Amino acid sequence: MTTRGFHRTLRGFHDGYHFVLTITSSVDDVFSYTAEVDGIAVELRSEGVIRSKGDAMQLGMAAVERHVAGLTPKR
Repeated sequence: MTTRGFHRTLRGFHDGYHFVLTITSSVDDVFSYTAEVDGIAVELRSEGVIRSKGDAMQLGMAAVERHVAGLTPKR
């Protein structure tokens, strides 16, 4: 199944920090993601071509978790 023009945003909290994770696809079955924590862009690792929405979501959440792990907990 091909996916064209896909865009989903997940908002939530992790250890007291607000995150926004966005998954997009403008090319058939090639996905990318961006993440912000408290309005600051999260540094993303180069992952190569992502061909699954689920993989993009998991990689994005892992990036959020890595970023938050380096911050002081808010709880």
